[in-house]
Amino acid sequence: MMKQINKLGIYSITLILVLSITNCKTQNVNEKVPFTITEKTYFYWVGGKKGSTGTKIIIKGVPKTTNINFPTIFFQNHEYKVATEINNNGFVLIGNFSELMKKDFNMHRDAAGEYGNEPPKTKTNIPFELEKNEAVLVYSVNGRNFYYKITEIKQLETVNYP
Repeated sequence: MMKQINKLGIYSITLILVLSITNCKTQNVNEKVPFTITEKTYFYWVGGKKGSTGTKIIIKGVPKTTNINFPTIFFQNHEYKVATEINNNGFVLIGNFSELMKKDFNMHRDAAGEYGNEPPKTKTNIPFELEKNEAVLVYSVNGRNFYYKITEIKQLETVNYP
Protein backbone atom coordinates (compact mmCIF):
# COMPACT_ATOMS: atom_id res chain seq x y z
CA MET A 1 0.00 0.00 0.00
CA MET A 2 2.78 2.45 0.96
CA LYS A 3 4.66 1.67 -2.28
CA GLN A 4 1.57 2.59 -4.33
CA ILE A 5 1.20 5.91 -2.50
CA ASN A 6 4.89 6.72 -3.10
CA LYS A 7 4.59 5.84 -6.82
CA LEU A 8 1.44 7.94 -7.10
CA GLY A 9 3.23 10.87 -5.43
CA ILE A 10 6.24 10.55 -7.75
CA TYR A 11 4.00 10.39 -10.83
CA SER A 12 2.02 13.40 -9.64
CA ILE A 13 5.14 15.49 -9.04
CA THR A 14 6.60 14.45 -12.40
CA LEU A 15 3.36 15.36 -14.17
CA ILE A 16 3.24 18.76 -12.47
CA LEU A 17 6.87 19.48 -13.39
CA VAL A 18 6.35 18.47 -17.03
CA LEU A 19 3.22 20.61 -17.34
CA SER A 20 4.84 23.64 -15.69
CA ILE A 21 7.94 23.39 -17.91
CA THR A 22 5.89 23.15 -21.09
CA ASN A 23 3.82 26.17 -20.04
CA CYS A 24 6.91 28.27 -19.30
CA LYS A 25 7.77 30.41 -22.28
CA THR A 26 9.43 33.64 -23.22
CA GLN A 27 7.83 36.07 -25.64
CA ASN A 28 6.03 34.29 -28.49
CA VAL A 29 6.95 35.57 -31.92
CA ASN A 30 4.08 35.37 -34.41
CA GLU A 31 4.41 34.18 -37.98
CA LYS A 32 0.99 35.36 -39.22
CA VAL A 33 0.54 39.09 -38.73
CA PRO A 34 -2.14 41.67 -39.61
CA PHE A 35 0.25 43.70 -41.75
CA THR A 36 2.79 43.33 -44.55
CA ILE A 37 6.33 44.73 -44.32
CA THR A 38 7.36 46.38 -47.61
CA GLU A 39 10.69 47.99 -46.65
CA LYS A 40 13.09 47.66 -43.71
CA THR A 41 16.25 49.72 -43.33
CA TYR A 42 18.53 51.19 -40.68
CA PHE A 43 21.48 53.51 -40.56
CA TYR A 44 23.95 54.86 -38.06
CA TRP A 45 24.21 58.61 -37.66
CA VAL A 46 26.70 61.04 -36.21
CA GLY A 47 25.45 64.39 -34.89
CA GLY A 48 26.96 67.83 -35.14
CA LYS A 49 27.42 67.93 -31.37
CA LYS A 50 30.69 66.28 -30.37
CA GLY A 51 30.11 62.72 -29.21
CA SER A 52 26.48 62.40 -30.33
CA THR A 53 25.77 59.22 -32.27
CA GLY A 54 22.84 56.93 -32.84
CA THR A 55 20.92 54.47 -34.92
CA LYS A 56 17.66 54.95 -36.79
CA ILE A 57 15.49 52.07 -37.95
CA ILE A 58 12.70 52.58 -40.47
CA ILE A 59 10.01 49.96 -41.17
CA LYS A 60 7.42 50.55 -43.91
CA GLY A 61 4.35 48.43 -44.43
CA VAL A 62 0.68 48.04 -45.17
CA PRO A 63 -1.84 47.18 -42.44
CA LYS A 64 -4.52 44.55 -42.96
CA THR A 65 -6.62 45.97 -40.12
CA THR A 66 -7.30 49.44 -38.77
CA ASN A 67 -7.13 48.52 -35.09
CA ILE A 68 -3.35 48.06 -34.84
CA ASN A 69 -0.66 49.90 -32.89
CA PHE A 70 3.16 49.63 -32.95
CA PRO A 71 4.63 50.74 -29.61
CA THR A 72 8.14 49.24 -29.64
CA ILE A 73 10.95 47.77 -31.74
CA PHE A 74 13.76 45.69 -30.24
CA PHE A 75 16.88 46.15 -32.37
CA GLN A 76 20.63 45.75 -31.79
CA ASN A 77 20.18 45.14 -28.07
CA HIS A 78 18.10 48.30 -27.54
CA GLU A 79 14.42 49.03 -27.06
CA TYR A 80 13.17 51.73 -29.43
CA LYS A 81 9.97 53.68 -28.88
CA VAL A 82 8.20 53.93 -32.23
CA ALA A 83 6.93 57.03 -34.00
CA THR A 84 4.18 55.92 -36.40
CA GLU A 85 3.29 57.83 -39.55
CA ILE A 86 0.20 56.81 -41.54
CA ASN A 87 -0.11 57.76 -45.21
CA ASN A 88 -1.99 56.62 -48.32
CA ASN A 89 0.59 53.88 -48.96
CA GLY A 90 0.40 52.40 -45.44
CA PHE A 91 2.52 53.07 -42.39
CA VAL A 92 6.07 54.17 -41.61
CA LEU A 93 7.57 53.18 -38.26
CA ILE A 94 10.61 55.13 -37.08
CA GLY A 95 12.73 54.16 -34.10
CA ASN A 96 15.66 56.33 -33.07
CA PHE A 97 18.33 55.53 -30.49
CA SER A 98 20.89 58.16 -29.56
CA GLU A 99 23.89 58.36 -27.29
CA LEU A 100 25.88 61.34 -26.13
CA MET A 101 29.39 60.83 -24.88
CA LYS A 102 29.43 63.13 -21.89
CA LYS A 103 33.12 63.65 -21.29
CA ASP A 104 36.57 62.32 -21.93
CA PHE A 105 38.19 59.82 -19.62
CA ASN A 106 41.25 60.71 -17.56
CA MET A 107 43.92 58.22 -18.58
CA HIS A 108 46.95 58.07 -16.29
CA ARG A 109 49.82 55.73 -15.51
CA ASP A 110 48.80 55.74 -11.88
CA ALA A 111 45.28 54.41 -11.17
CA ALA A 112 44.72 57.24 -8.66
CA GLY A 113 45.05 59.69 -11.57
CA GLU A 114 41.96 58.13 -13.14
CA TYR A 115 39.82 58.83 -10.08
CA GLY A 116 36.46 60.31 -11.07
CA ASN A 117 36.08 58.40 -14.35
CA GLU A 118 32.61 56.93 -14.67
CA PRO A 119 32.46 53.31 -15.83
CA PRO A 120 30.95 52.87 -19.28
CA LYS A 121 27.26 52.03 -19.37
CA THR A 122 26.50 48.48 -20.36
CA LYS A 123 24.03 47.79 -23.10
CA THR A 124 20.44 47.03 -22.29
CA ASN A 125 19.48 43.39 -22.29
CA ILE A 126 16.40 42.77 -24.39
CA PRO A 127 14.28 39.61 -24.11
CA PHE A 128 15.34 38.32 -27.55
CA GLU A 129 18.52 36.98 -29.12
CA LEU A 130 18.85 38.76 -32.46
CA GLU A 131 21.44 39.09 -35.18
CA LYS A 132 22.73 42.56 -36.13
CA ASN A 133 20.20 42.88 -38.99
CA GLU A 134 17.19 41.44 -37.12
CA ALA A 135 14.52 43.14 -35.01
CA VAL A 136 11.38 42.23 -33.11
CA LEU A 137 8.40 44.51 -33.68
CA VAL A 138 5.87 44.72 -30.88
CA TYR A 139 2.38 45.34 -32.19
CA SER A 140 -0.96 45.40 -30.45
CA VAL A 141 -4.41 44.55 -31.70
CA ASN A 142 -7.35 45.44 -29.47
CA GLY A 143 -4.93 46.17 -26.62
CA ARG A 144 -3.19 42.77 -26.72
CA ASN A 145 0.55 42.71 -27.50
CA PHE A 146 2.10 40.41 -30.09
CA TYR A 147 5.68 40.04 -31.40
CA TYR A 148 6.94 39.75 -34.96
CA LYS A 149 10.55 39.02 -35.93
CA ILE A 150 11.88 41.03 -38.87
CA THR A 151 14.95 39.66 -40.65
CA GLU A 152 17.33 40.90 -43.34
CA ILE A 153 17.05 44.59 -42.43
CA LYS A 154 19.19 46.51 -44.93
CA GLN A 155 21.95 48.75 -43.55
CA LEU A 156 22.26 52.11 -45.31
CA GLU A 157 25.28 54.42 -45.30
CA THR A 158 26.12 56.38 -42.14
CA VAL A 159 24.59 59.87 -42.09
CA ASN A 160 26.67 62.78 -40.82
CA TYR A 161 24.47 65.58 -39.50
CA PRO A 162 25.92 69.11 -39.29
